[in-house]
Amino acid sequence: MTAKNLLQQRLTNQQLISPVFNSAPELVHWCGAVQAQDYEMSKWAVGMRLPAATAQQMEASISGGELVRTHILRPTWHLVHPKDVRWMMTLTAPYIAQSMGTYNRKLELDDAVFRKSNKVFEKALKDGNQLTRPELTAILNKAKIPTNDLRMNFLLIKAELDMVICNGAKRDKQITYALFDERVPPAKSLTKEEALGTLALRYFNSHGPATLKDFIGWSGLPITMARQGLNLVKDQLKSDTVYDLEYWGPSDAPAIKSPDNNILLVPNYDEYLVAYKDRDVIYDGLHDDHLSREGNPLFNNVILIRGQIAGVWKRTIKKKEIVMDLQMFTPLNKTDQARLDKAVAKYKEFIHLQ
Repeated sequence: MTAKNLLQQRLTNQQLISPVFNSAPELVHWCGAVQAQDYEMSKWAVGMRLPAATAQQMEASISGGELVRTHILRPTWHLVHPKDVRWMMTLTAPYIAQSMGTYNRKLELDDAVFRKSNKVFEKALKDGNQLTRPELTAILNKAKIPTNDLRMNFLLIKAELDMVICNGAKRDKQITYALFDERVPPAKSLTKEEALGTLALRYFNSHGPATLKDFIGWSGLPITMARQGLNLVKDQLKSDTVYDLEYWGPSDAPAIKSPDNNILLVPNYDEYLVAYKDRDVIYDGLHDDHLSREGNPLFNNVILIRGQIAGVWKRTIKKKEIVMDLQMFTPLNKTDQARLDKAVAKYKEFIHLQ
């Protein structure tokens, strides 16, 4: 397999070209989880992978509980399908909690404190009461649970890992929290081995071709467990070698006869960027001065041409217009400029200003 073919297969498997799903829950279920630190841009991360979607539709999917936003896999925000969040959290939460142990000790947060804070969250959010972070902070302070010096961050994350809370619907422009059990319906539990195999197969089918190292970084699992997960499903995957690295992807991946020439406006923290540890194939042709001037591309909205980073973009949403700031690393010819204009139009249609 060539590097060019690898990128085209990733674009296809990640649904960035030739998407096959029609709804946000279907898409997120296929991906396993979609990273979502930047709430607004995470809606574009999902929406751009659907044939036709709007920001309003994505908001409705999150607010209505069709997608669950919580800390899962690594200690960061993700969107997950309600049917997947319980088994996935059961598998990964212990390792996330372990990674935060040093911070918890420094902040004097122990099991006794977490039990108390979880009970406060349960009481405050019961019967469908969804509250913002400032509102929950005030309630914890009243219960004499200190929230200063980053304590609130870790109290909230621990409650998410314990499946006590998750994000609720937005209220005005503020994100709320809700009780997990009121938000997420019961689902079939999986054994640890079943969960490992399911997570590995989901990742390599939707993100492949990818390496074991990539899967370790994406899942947050220890090396031995990630390797076990891959070994459980190797017979359902196909392996290829690129740059002397072993890549795994779906066994029935469609053949790509010619490179896709679409230009894509990809959001920050997108799965296409953050789901891999070996990124040389994505950065190929990116000069050091681009990296130093624009910072880490993973934290920027990037412009992709044939699967490689070719520029960065920003947008300012005003009352009646969207102002786009596009910075290409090299000049575009007329054909690629037309494709970029088409990508900009797609994003503006997604935002769909009233």
